[in-house]
This record gives sequence, structure tokens and C-alpha cells, in this order.
Amino acid sequence: MLKEVKQYLRIEEDWTEEDQLIESMIEAGKIFIKQSTGKAFNEQNDLHKLCLSLYVSHNYENRDTYTLDKHKDLSFSLANMLTLIKYGSDEIEDSQDD
Repeated sequence: MLKEVKQYLRIEEDWTEEDQLIESMIEAGKIFIKQSTGKAFNEQNDLHKLCLSLYVSHNYENRDTYTLDKHKDLSFSLANMLTLIKYGSDEIEDSQDD
């Protein structure tokens, strides 16, 4: 998951200086998803991965400065994804049109 999150953050794969920080944010994000939805993080589910990437991105990019406006922006996007995870199906569907 580290590789995918680093791609989302637009961090070069070979730049490892903050890998430990990013990995701790990934683990915190998995806990956040579980506590918010009652469902364990599913690494095979694209919605779960996007939600985790958004959570990590927000915390990574705003680790020095935090404002209520930034929290509101995250809350709206993340809340919608968490609702879909919580009430959506656990099955992974093929998103390709047949």
C-alpha cells in the first residue's frame, strides 16, 4: 500500500526519507476507516484504497498547519466515501462495462 499512497502523493518511489511517517499514516487511516464504518480496510477494494489515500494525503500535506476550512473540505469528501463503505456491499464488483 505504501507504493500506491506514494504515487497518490506524487512522491518518487525511491525517495524513502518519509516512508515511516507515511506508513504510520496508512495504519492510522486503516483504523480510521474501521472505526468510522465498522468494516475492516480491504486492500482489494478501490473505494477503500481511495479513501485511505485521501486520508493520508490530507494528513501528510497538512501536518504543520490545520484550519477549520481544511477540516471541512476533508470531512465532506471523506464522509461520502465512508458512507459508501459503511452501507455498500462488501463484494468487489467488476467496474468494466460489458
